Amino acid sequence: MKTLIIYSSKTGTTKKCAALLAANIGADSCDLFEISEEIPEISGYDCVAIGSYVRMGVIDKKISAFLQKHKEELFGTKFGLFICSCLSDKVSDAITKNFPEEFMDHAAIIDHFGGELQQDKIKGFDKIIVNSILRISKTDPNFRIADKIIPESITNFSNVLKEI
Repeated sequence: MKTLIIYSSKTGTTKKCAALLAANIGADSCDLFEISEEIPEISGYDCVAIGSYVRMGVIDKKISAFLQKHKEELFGTKFGLFICSCLSDKVSDAITKNFPEEFMDHAAIIDHFGGELQQDKIKGFDKIIVNSILRISKTDPNFRIADKIIPESITNFSNVLKEI
């Protein structure tokens, strides 16, 4: 099975998750591409995995554009979508907001791989937002931050893609 993994990563977490996904599938049969690289033809692959970080509830705009541009090709192959986010209780909202219903209907799997809060890699306005979120999480027990990758989600995702 030849798998194409396309991702967008801001602080490195989605890149790390994409690499873990490739290792789970079998790195020899996977091609990994960051969305800013030249992406090969989807038709040369048995399945495609596409992932993005979530920032303020929105996935990377290059990933959104890729999904729309290649919608018909994706719908003609097996594909899965994943997101990386530290706001675990907002995952469902992020998936619904970023992936139109037609993608949810055609995707073999859509999942959340967790996230890592890497304050040393965050700058500017993002740092202000993260600090605000951290303050809220300390006072509001209903506001949870997941500061870890979820290996079980990556394993499950890879198993679904391997079932061709």
